[in-house]
Amino acid sequence: MDYRSKPTVFSKTPGHDRKECIEMENRIPPRTEAVEKLENYITSNHLPPNTKIPSERDLCEMWGINRTTLRFAVDMLVESGQLYRKKGSGTYIAESKLVRNLLGVNSLSTEVRQLGLPFSTHILSLRVIECTKQVSKKLHIPLGQNVYECIRVRSIEGVPCIMETMYLDQNQCPDLEKYYHDKSSIYSIFENIYKKTLVAGEEKISVTYVSEEEAALLDLEEGEPVFFATGVTTMTDGVPLEYYKQLFRADRFKFVSMIKRRMT
Repeated sequence: MDYRSKPTVFSKTPGHDRKECIEMENRIPPRTEAVEKLENYITSNHLPPNTKIPSERDLCEMWGINRTTLRFAVDMLVESGQLYRKKGSGTYIAESKLVRNLLGVNSLSTEVRQLGLPFSTHILSLRVIECTKQVSKKLHIPLGQNVYECIRVRSIEGVPCIMETMYLDQNQCPDLEKYYHDKSSIYSIFENIYKKTLVAGEEKISVTYVSEEEAALLDLEEGEPVFFATGVTTMTDGVPLEYYKQLFRADRFKFVSMIKRRMT
């Protein structure tokens, strides 16, 4: 008697295993699918900013998912700035953020108006001061030389979004106070009055926290995080004209930079 074991034969439909593998590979992870469902829900229902989304329980029942998966999706959209939470109240649609191109040299007012959004400027202070060591270094002028210091708040759709302090070499733009006011454009004044064109610059972005005074001007709570931008803008001859410091509300702006691979 032959006691050698015989191979077991499994019957299968040709291609069945491969089809199962392909289906498993193409299956969207539940958490990723939940994020997509939530984004599609917001978009397809045209939910305006500050609208409260349905409760966790309702959304879980609607899509047949568990709360852990849903909370992951909500956390992702809160982190990306599409949603925000109110303690003890719920989760709401966030205001759309304006995209600030780090490689652009257009004025902020130009970029905002191109989007069709109401934009306004309120000058808090415009005065002549002796430049500090920092301003002297940035504008390439002697320490103590007169510069204009301009502090202004800029609003979009009636909401204060940017606080800015500019330093301008007085020799480059004499009698600026005669021309610059809330309704005028500083870049237009440079070009049309002083015949100077700003064509390039360097900007650095970081995160800081607003002081009590800054919070009051930007309609924020003291200590809230904001984007902090500093930069120098130069004219066609490479001479610096403007050194600025800006605070951007983090709930209204995001910064992007386009990158391109160098082909050698």
